[in-house]
Amino acid sequence: MKILVTGGSGLIGSAIVRRLLDLEHEVSVFDIKKSKYQDCNFFEGNITDSERIKDVVRDHEIVIHLAATLGVINTETNPVKTLDTNMGGTRNVLEACKIHGVKKIIFSSSSEVYGEPTKIPINELDKPIPITTYGIAKFAAEEYIKAYSRNFNLDYTIFRLFNVYGDEQAVDWVLPEFVNKAIQNQDIIIHGDGSQTRCFCHVSDVANAFTLALEKAEGEIINVGNNSEPISIKDLALKIIKLTNSKSELKFQSFEESKRNRNEIMKRMPDIKKAQMKLDYKPTISLEDGIMKVVNKINST
Repeated sequence: MKILVTGGSGLIGSAIVRRLLDLEHEVSVFDIKKSKYQDCNFFEGNITDSERIKDVVRDHEIVIHLAATLGVINTETNPVKTLDTNMGGTRNVLEACKIHGVKKIIFSSSSEVYGEPTKIPINELDKPIPITTYGIAKFAAEEYIKAYSRNFNLDYTIFRLFNVYGDEQAVDWVLPEFVNKAIQNQDIIIHGDGSQTRCFCHVSDVANAFTLALEKAEGEIINVGNNSEPISIKDLALKIIKLTNSKSELKFQSFEESKRNRNEIMKRMPDIKKAQMKLDYKPTISLEDGIMKVVNKINST
């Protein structure tokens, strides 16, 4: 199939593109930065440019839409840009899909749409109560997609992703940041008391979910993550210190003292039964193996 991946040069996008190319699809990437792969078509641009995205979407059967403004500090510091890109940009993508008769859109949403959950694990029927600009924008984008589907016969799958990481991830994200500091025996900063609980999912498992959805799960919202190893942020840091034989020490910083100008979500753990049922999805990379992939990548650079 002819597949366009918006944001295809990022962490998740690159993993999806590689998987699609290996499956011998014809793949195009639309991004503000060049793809690292030479065997795909590359179009430079921003999803906020409606005319540009209309030109690029032409002749593609499926659009995998990942392009977004990311990062806790970035999105909370720049709320207008976040809304313009993540909501307005998504509408531009959808309008292009409508005009050119795209068969299906697969959208990268986020567990941020749930806000602070009322129960654990979180399943897709739980009411979204986003408390961050990023979460609000992602939830609004989901509603745009459902509206276009109802009105213009556009199939969709919406994935709510839970704490994706990988060895190509920038070191200002929590897991690679901890690894990078542990390797250098630097203090690891923990926001709050470190009791925030997360379930980290390796990007290769996420990429697999997207490829499984090419011809499955039409009209579905699905959690994608790895629920097998929930871990507190404090214990994540201690685990990384142990795996790297580091001399790093933990330093605790209150949320008020940090740059994280947001209400911290304390518990985040996905129910992935729907992904297992609809897609035969199963995460395969353990947290320890994933951490070591990040360690080996940082050590090699």
